[in-house]
Amino acid sequence: MAWMYKHIPTTCFFLVVCYLTIKVVPILGEKAPHTQFQVEPKPNCQSSGPIIGSHKLERVSNRCSPNANLTKTPPSGKLVNTNQTRVRSINKKQNRHHYRYSLSDNEYDPNADYGLFTVKISLGTPQQYYNLIVDTGSRWTWVRCRFCREGCKSDDPPYDPSKSLCDYTLTIPFRASYDDNSFAKGIWGCDNLTIDDFGSIMNFQFGCALENYDRNGDNFVNAAGILGLGKGKWSLTSQSGASMQVFSYFVPENGGGADLQFGDKAREKSNTCTNQFTPMVQRIDQEKYHIDLVGISVDGNELNVPSTEFMSRGTIIDSGTTITRLPEVVYSALRDAVRQSMSSYTLLDEIDDLMDTCYSLEGLIEPIAFPEIKFHFGEVNTIDVILTKEGTIWRKDVTVNCLAFAVAESYSIIGIVQQRGFNVLYDLEGETIGFGTNCT
Repeated sequence: MAWMYKHIPTTCFFLVVCYLTIKVVPILGEKAPHTQFQVEPKPNCQSSGPIIGSHKLERVSNRCSPNANLTKTPPSGKLVNTNQTRVRSINKKQNRHHYRYSLSDNEYDPNADYGLFTVKISLGTPQQYYNLIVDTGSRWTWVRCRFCREGCKSDDPPYDPSKSLCDYTLTIPFRASYDDNSFAKGIWGCDNLTIDDFGSIMNFQFGCALENYDRNGDNFVNAAGILGLGKGKWSLTSQSGASMQVFSYFVPENGGGADLQFGDKAREKSNTCTNQFTPMVQRIDQEKYHIDLVGISVDGNELNVPSTEFMSRGTIIDSGTTITRLPEVVYSALRDAVRQSMSSYTLLDEIDDLMDTCYSLEGLIEPIAFPEIKFHFGEVNTIDVILTKEGTIWRKDVTVNCLAFAVAESYSIIGIVQQRGFNVLYDLEGETIGFGTNCT
């Protein structure tokens, strides 16, 4: 979901910022494009301090995790449907999205581990702790703040800007409006940010939310905020200096522990893996991570689709999108190949609004066997990345498994499901993304 910032400068008690005007493309029913203003801190308000080391990621949905009662992944159907809004937002070149829905402890969720990931950070001294959703698809980091007036509920205490260690003299408000009339608004914040006691970013700039309205009444699933790992000015990577130009996360295949690594720790973790690297490529939307998906194979047979069908619109790798989206021509070829391979199973008609290749598990003695799917990345030095079994299947319920892919409206997007079982390394200096397996 896209954030659309409005501003009215007022003299008050906060940091100095400058204005950058951007044009926002309409999404989900808006009739015409219109102009908003995006507020950013001044270039001379610099951040410093190393981010080195690692931190354990908590799956939002893991009921055994310390964060189990903080923010919960939505039921799988709602997760995918809500995620469709994010996909539309990405395809409209927006840079924000909306997380919503809560999961009842009594509700069956076969995809619990496919959900969002949170990491604990702290702000200020003494430290104030927050669990933030990890998001490589957006550059902004924001938290709910003290003096919040609406939509303030979170299982973490609100951030208190009066305890900030920064020097600031001016308050600039922002307003983030969603296509469904949800919104968040507040002021820019500035404080020292620490992750896992390994290091800090001094004078870190972030959004301080004071009013939040979720039209669906789900309050951004009660998360304290978002940790933006995207590219661009005022992202976490840009504010942290050289030490944060490499990071990685491990996405467990079968409910194991996930982790987020930074700097030397990320390289050390990667060195224990069997890695394949593909270069990042430049696209219009420079806040996201683009790579070249040039082909797909099913059970060793490459789809008969020209590489231009894959590359003409580009491919994003995104931790905040659930299932992978492909151009219609590519998706149709993939779907047909999978259906042919699985012709002995019972194909269900119109069982899911988004995924159209779903199979019944009723009466099966052996587990259902989806074919091997292999991604081919890189136009020059092509690498072959074989998806794990859990990177192929969406478990709709106890009796239905679906092919975890759907049609893209524009960009191809590699979702978090297809990243399961990989240590995914982002090397911003080397401009490469690595897929690691068999890590120790």
